[in-house]
Amino acid sequence: MKKQSIFTIVALITMVVMTSCGNYKAKEVKLSSMNDSLNYTLGLYNGKGIKDYYLQKDSSDKAVAALMKALDKAFKAEANNDEMYKLGVQIGNSFKMNKKQGLMGDSTLKFNSELVMQGLVNALNKFDEGMKPADADRFLQEYMMKKQAAMMPQQAPQAAPVAPEESAPAN
Repeated sequence: MKKQSIFTIVALITMVVMTSCGNYKAKEVKLSSMNDSLNYTLGLYNGKGIKDYYLQKDSSDKAVAALMKALDKAFKAEANNDEMYKLGVQIGNSFKMNKKQGLMGDSTLKFNSELVMQGLVNALNKFDEGMKPADADRFLQEYMMKKQAAMMPQQAPQAAPVAPEESAPAN
């Protein structure tokens, strides 16, 4: 669960960093690679989490606009003490980390803040065209499971070869 929270924060920060303030409308996106799909689904998945956890009591456009504005402020390092600002700072820092280290810490995957941000915006606005947040959840979980499975053989210690046992002489 902690990794999912980190991914959510990273996705939100990335979207804020690469998107201008007036561009927070839900819209369909074109995904042309696995990298695009991972970026977008990360934003969509995290946007759903934010919507369900932080905005569960307020689904108004004002709350979403406040969050997106706070994300922009956080990215620009403006000081504020409200909850949305603090969330924006966390997300902004995660976006910076993803940009520096690669998407989800994988240097082979390029972080695309525009796609992550659009996924976030679409989830926050309950945009139900194309991929749904539940699909994003499954997609990310399956990807991470495959990635972990691929890493397992590399991480397993090499066992020393065992010599075959000699059979005892028959009586």
